[in-house]
This record gives sequence, C-alpha cells and structure tokens, in this order.
Amino acid sequence: MKYLTLYIMLCLLICKGSEQNRTTITEPSLMDVNQLASNLFCSVSDDKPAEKITVIDKEICYVNDAYNTGYRAIPSDPDFYYFTKFPPIPRNLPVPFEWRTENFYLENPARTGSLAFADIGGSITDNVYLEPDKPWIVQLGISTPGKGDTKAGSPQYKIWYRTSNDNGSTFTPLKQVIIEGYTSMNPIEGVEIGRNGFNVDATRPIVRASNGEIMVPIGLHPWDDVNQKIYLPESSAFIFQDAGVLIGKWLSDGSDMAWKFGEWLRIDHNKSTRGLSEPTIVELDESGRFAMISRGSNLARLELPCHAWVSFSDDYCRSWSDPEPLAYSTGERFYVTTAHSTLFKSRVNGKTYWLGNLQHENPRASIPRYPLVIGEVDLDNFGVIKETVVEIDTRQPNDGGENLQLSNFSILENDKKAEIIVVLTRREGSNSASRPTWYRIKLN
Repeated sequence: MKYLTLYIMLCLLICKGSEQNRTTITEPSLMDVNQLASNLFCSVSDDKPAEKITVIDKEICYVNDAYNTGYRAIPSDPDFYYFTKFPPIPRNLPVPFEWRTENFYLENPARTGSLAFADIGGSITDNVYLEPDKPWIVQLGISTPGKGDTKAGSPQYKIWYRTSNDNGSTFTPLKQVIIEGYTSMNPIEGVEIGRNGFNVDATRPIVRASNGEIMVPIGLHPWDDVNQKIYLPESSAFIFQDAGVLIGKWLSDGSDMAWKFGEWLRIDHNKSTRGLSEPTIVELDESGRFAMISRGSNLARLELPCHAWVSFSDDYCRSWSDPEPLAYSTGERFYVTTAHSTLFKSRVNGKTYWLGNLQHENPRASIPRYPLVIGEVDLDNFGVIKETVVEIDTRQPNDGGENLQLSNFSILENDKKAEIIVVLTRREGSNSASRPTWYRIKLN
C-alpha cells in the first residue's frame, strides 16, 4: 500500500508540472491522493456484491390436506444425496441383555411414522459417515427396550454401529458402541445398561477432524446417584441431558472402528431446565479447536431466557468450556426455541452455516417452532453473522395455530455446487402432514 501511494503521488506531481509548463512543481494534497486512489480502484475493480443465501425453490405440504393441491417430490438430482439406500435393519432385534430384544432406530425417532423420511436417505444428518477416497462407511443408530422419543424409552438408549468396506453394498452386523477399556454393561463413562443410557441424534453431520478422527456428537441421560434414579433436577421438565462427542478411529484395514471419549458437558438446570441435548459441532480454523452448539430449554421455568448454548474444545472434543448463549458474531444475543439446530460446513465453498428456530422474543420452551432460518457462521469471532440470516419458512395462512413445528429437519447437500435441500414434515401438535415440505437453498 505504501508503494501504491508513492506511485499515485508521483503521477500527480507529473500532471501538476505539465499543467504549469513544468516551471513549477506543486506538492499534491492528501485529498488529491485519496481522490485518485478512489478513481483508480473504481476503474479497475470488477468486484460484484456478495451473493446472499437464497431459497430458490420449495414445495410446501400443509397438515390440513384441504390446502394441498398437487405435489412436487423432493428433487432426485444424485449430487444432493450423500449416500444411496443401504441394506435395511429390522426394527426389532435381539440384544445381549436379560430382556433379549429391543427396538432399533437408525433415523430420528421423532420422525417415525412419517412416510416421507422413510424414503429420503442420503442426508448429511443421517448418522452416516463416508471416509474420503476409501470405500469405508460407518452408520450409527440407537435402540431401547421401550418406545423411542418418550420419557420412559429415551433414557434407556444405547448406541450401535455397523461398517462397510465396499461402499455400502454389504455391512457388518450391528455392534454395540463400547469405549476402549469399558464393557457391554458399562459402555461409556456415566452409563450402566438397564439403568440409564446415551444416544446419537439424526440432526447433525458426523465430522472428520483435521487429525483424521471421526467426531460424533452424543447425549447422555445422566444418573442421579443421590436419589438413585434418572437425573431430573426440574421435575416438570420431562428429561435432562448432558452433551459430549464420541471419537472414532478406523482400524488400518477399515474393517472396524475403535471408540474413545473425553468428558460429558453439563449446564446448570437454572440456565437450561432440560440440560444440553442434540449437540452439533464444527472444527474451527485452528486444528483441534471445536465449537459445539446444544439445544437448551426453559420448560417449567418460562422466566428463564431460552437459548441454544455454545461451548469450545481445544483438544479435539475431549474437554469443553462452560456453555454460553449462542449469539450473533457482534455479541448481540438472540433466543432459540427448544428444538434441534444444526451446524454444517459446506464441502463446496468451505463456509459454515447454522440452521434453527431463531427468535427475537423469549419462546415458551418448544413454542413457537417457527420461523426456520439459516445464516453463515463467523468461525473467528464465533457467532451467526446477522446480515446473512435468511428466513427459510414461517407460519403461513394455511397453517394452524402456534403449535406449528418447522423442525426435525434433514439436510441434503449438493457436492458439486453450493446448494442444499432442507426437508421437514410440518406438524401441528400430534398431527403431521402427509408429505414432506422441502426448500432448495443457494448458499452465499
């Protein structure tokens, strides 16, 4: 920049001298320099305004079928599908415990019963990880002796996985996730089978760290040693969870995966009555430094601010900082409904994005679960970049009341251009739309 300024000043000196028949040389003013610099940059710059995140296509299916006229299926462009359909897993399978069988879920149990999600597959949020440049795949799921996504069934979750070394044509049998040094009955720190459990959620991508480890965000249903029951410090809050990250590493031949774990992260129930659940992670620009965003809640304590909570790790997800409310990159805070949100880093443009139910007024726990927004994330000054936030959808005239849910979404990511397809099923209370709503989004 110093040399450019000298060059401009020399040009002005020559011009001034020429105008006065070279008899007098006048020193150019700072205003002259700035004006010429401005003109120079304006004349040579071909910069275009930054592109905005844009919803370029969508198909809405309402809960009330009377408002649905015709329907366009989710785009079938194979570039959007992270994987194709794998060999199915029966819903009920034998387990090596005294109760003999359990119900298995390889999708989010909250979406069970929605025909839409049974046929999608291929999303980056489906608990599937494909190792780059190798035919190795790992797929994770959960089981419970009860019903998934219920107060009785959820605390008994266990995590299972299967692997493929032929691009998903065949898989190993399901195996229980057991941390190195632990046992089938005590598979990870804080869990004793038959007492409490831990789980993955089909709400966020599995992340490959810069050191090659495979990072899988997970949740714990902690045990209350004092009262000898599932930990629930706020009795009317349904459940309480801690958050953490399962750390996988391939064996050298890709035949299996070894599992490690750092520590669980807990938040004071006076900040989030249901703890930290459905965590989602991203590695920042510094190797080994991760951010983790978890779902929070003010259920049973509506006077509390309802936030999503962010924590940081400097040791590849082994330990975590105290959680703070997720905010804009400027530090300005906002609220987030009690619902999952998702971080993902585009494989095409390398930028990181956050999707969730952002609110400007304090929500009443899970109400409202609209609007649904997307915004770019500043990884240096961690937070959502406010001017990039775009509303994907919100409550429409053909929707019912404030119980509308625009949540439990999946993300299909195009691997050739910076586009995603967000897929969800509209819900109003216990009623669901007959087909999925989808939005095709061009990233900035």
